[in-house]
Amino acid sequence: MRLALAIASFVVLIVHGVVFYDQFFHKWEKHQTAYFEQARSLAKNERERAEWEARAPRIEQLIVTSFGDTHVDRCTTCHVAADDPRFAGHAEPLKTHPYSTALGDVQRNGHWERRHKFSDFGCTVCHDGQGRGLDTVYSHGQDEFWPDPLLGYVTQANWRKDFEPHLKGKEYMEANCAQCHTGEDFAGTPHVARGRKLFYAMNCYGCHKIDGMSEGTLGPDLTEAGKKYKVDYLWESIVEPRANLATSFMPKFQLSDADVEALVIFLKSRRGVNFAETTLDRYKAHIENAAVVIPPGTEGEKAGEQLLNDRACTACHKLRDRDGGIAPDLSYEGLVRDDSWLMDHFKNPKSRIPDSIMPSFRFPDEDFQRISVYLESLKTPPPAMAAAETYQALCQRCHGEKGDGNGKVAWYLDPAPRDFTKAAFMNSKPRERFVTSIEEGVPGTSMPPWGKALKEDQVKSVLAYVLETFTKEPQRELKPRNVPDHNPVAMTADSVKHGEAVFLERCTGCHGRKADGKGPNSLDITPRPRNLRNSWFVDKASDRRLMESILYGVQGTAMPSWIDYLSKNDVGDVLNFIRSINRKVPSGRQVAGVGHASAPDKGDQ
Repeated sequence: MRLALAIASFVVLIVHGVVFYDQFFHKWEKHQTAYFEQARSLAKNERERAEWEARAPRIEQLIVTSFGDTHVDRCTTCHVAADDPRFAGHAEPLKTHPYSTALGDVQRNGHWERRHKFSDFGCTVCHDGQGRGLDTVYSHGQDEFWPDPLLGYVTQANWRKDFEPHLKGKEYMEANCAQCHTGEDFAGTPHVARGRKLFYAMNCYGCHKIDGMSEGTLGPDLTEAGKKYKVDYLWESIVEPRANLATSFMPKFQLSDADVEALVIFLKSRRGVNFAETTLDRYKAHIENAAVVIPPGTEGEKAGEQLLNDRACTACHKLRDRDGGIAPDLSYEGLVRDDSWLMDHFKNPKSRIPDSIMPSFRFPDEDFQRISVYLESLKTPPPAMAAAETYQALCQRCHGEKGDGNGKVAWYLDPAPRDFTKAAFMNSKPRERFVTSIEEGVPGTSMPPWGKALKEDQVKSVLAYVLETFTKEPQRELKPRNVPDHNPVAMTADSVKHGEAVFLERCTGCHGRKADGKGPNSLDITPRPRNLRNSWFVDKASDRRLMESILYGVQGTAMPSWIDYLSKNDVGDVLNFIRSINRKVPSGRQVAGVGHASAPDKGDQ
């Protein structure tokens, strides 16, 4: 028993000793003591040696007031030799801070002179970290709750392990250099310059706003991205856009690690108002970045082609051998779209495809016109091919290699491309409807009219290929359905009101209270529920088609049959409500909105 008490007492004594030592003998004191001893051994004379002998450890502190908020830096308490050139070959923390001609350091008469003196700049202005901390875990920002860990040297414990190797390197410090050195040709920030170019080359500016550089509205504002987010979050958001937001429609760009790194460093440099910038500087930068210079004498198709290249359209779209892998193919645009459609879509993509994710670019009208002229010139039809090759060339991009609607760009299209493997749907519709959809397209969607690019026999052969290869089940005889060709209920205010009430009671779970196809259940449904404010689609769809879809459901989708719950008059009222929230503007071009005007019957498409 006595032995056990003696051992316990000894352990307690040891623990108290360790605690006492940590409290009264800090690591920074050891570092300073080691520095003083080595510096004393390097002294050139007795007077200098005596000066080092008289030095005692103390907390070193700099207060920096010239750059943003006041900084208190105690970094040189440990990095006490940072400005002593004799310690260039030593290990950290007793190592001379490197000199850099790219950052303005100069050598005169064999001695280096710093452009960025510690007394003026401190350390955290350039490096980040927590300047007041005296323990490494705090001063370097290893604490996961610290928002500004040491750039390029520290990763926090909660960061993804597969990203950590990419997030270290002194090049990350360029993000802070760019707070003052904003010039694109500054030698000390090559990664920031590369990231800035990628921001335009990959068309990021179309979706994202950065004050003084871009005016995108579809994605998050990145003006202060470097202040709000750590580098691990920026990296993850670029390589896996839906890692932090499952509903994000940001494309997953196939970028190299070097390109991702450059974009991360550039975005990390976006901290709002930079120290060296004025409002006028930012305005000038915006004007310069917004302008595309067309060489004198370059007009027509050539000017449009240059603009299409300079505006980085192929960062998303396909055009001949260039393919961004995100948006539809433009190679035959002159055959499938006219000037009116192109101009409407350029100025406001949602005016033609209400659920399009394409940004509304704020280019001058003459730029839109020039690009339209070029795209309209692309009228060379695809060569005669076997049906399988035609499908691969024109259809596979959206509908997928397996015909399941999961093509390389399908995620970015709403409504989603049709899944041809759903035999229940494919065999519930007349073949003529599919032929019409191929030839005339599906208004309000990304399905273009291929009628001018393909001959009638090509259309029928590619449809036969789809049915044989993907649908596989033989066509069954369609059962007659008791559906009127025209809405039996007149368009009246009472009918619309009752139709809205029925809609709110029965339909909002999928189609949403706004009838925009974004109800609470919509995220779990493939294909997504129809946007019933898509005026281009609704106006083209006949009364019969819409009523049949409500009464009998849509096979192969989540749309159920309501024939046992709603009368034909109820359905007629719902149809009048749907027609009422889709209207025409005076020019005849349709937009989604609230109004009360029925559309003429266009026949079943």
